[in-house]
Amino acid sequence: MLGIIFVIGSIASLILEKYVLANNSYVWLGAIEPIISIVFIISLMLADYMKFDVLDITLAILYVSLSFLFWGQGNDLYRQRVVKRIYE
Repeated sequence: MLGIIFVIGSIASLILEKYVLANNSYVWLGAIEPIISIVFIISLMLADYMKFDVLDITLAILYVSLSFLFWGQGNDLYRQRVVKRIYE
């Protein structure tokens, strides 16, 4: 059950990252979610809520990597929108 909640929360936060936080003129705003996710995952591991299991570490690395990937895609969406406005 905890895994399902993690997956649903991860998908929701990644969509929020791509279409809301990173898709604007403030580049730093999109960096908030990946940084918070790194701090959150490290705090879970240090507080021993998240065991140092291979699956947990793989999921954490995958989630952080996707956060940065979606941040970049959101910035690209914003840049495409700006270029489209300039050339119209």
